[in-house]
Amino acid sequence: MPNGARNMAKNVVIVVGWDDNHTKDLCSLLEKELYRTLLVPSLSDAKTQIEKQDYRVLLIDLDQITLDNRLLKELCKDYPVLSLIGLSSRRFHQELEEAMSRYIGACFEKSEDYEDLLYWLKAVFDPSIDRGGQGKGFRV
Repeated sequence: MPNGARNMAKNVVIVVGWDDNHTKDLCSLLEKELYRTLLVPSLSDAKTQIEKQDYRVLLIDLDQITLDNRLLKELCKDYPVLSLIGLSSRRFHQELEEAMSRYIGACFEKSEDYEDLLYWLKAVFDPSIDRGGQGKGFRV
């Protein structure tokens, strides 16, 4: 039921990745910043969750997850308020050129300091915050 009369999950970040130490640390950091996290192992599992309730953020570990452009396109079309954010240890993913240019609105480097990611998340959940010149209402 895309964009129906369902409730929006407030301050919940769906994290798509493996249940490893890095992902656990990231989820712990997000929870310390008062975001709830929902860890799922694949994009199809994320879609299943999104079909149950509207979410605002899908944080995808690009080092762990194989992207499916068809599914990303479907998610963007059916859930336009959903922000797709990538996280990677690499600066460039040639194999992800289509996904990065069409569906993923922001990508952040994995690090110990996620200040930029936290600012972006704050902006997603509070549309009055400027996201680097993108303006209000910009789909991440």
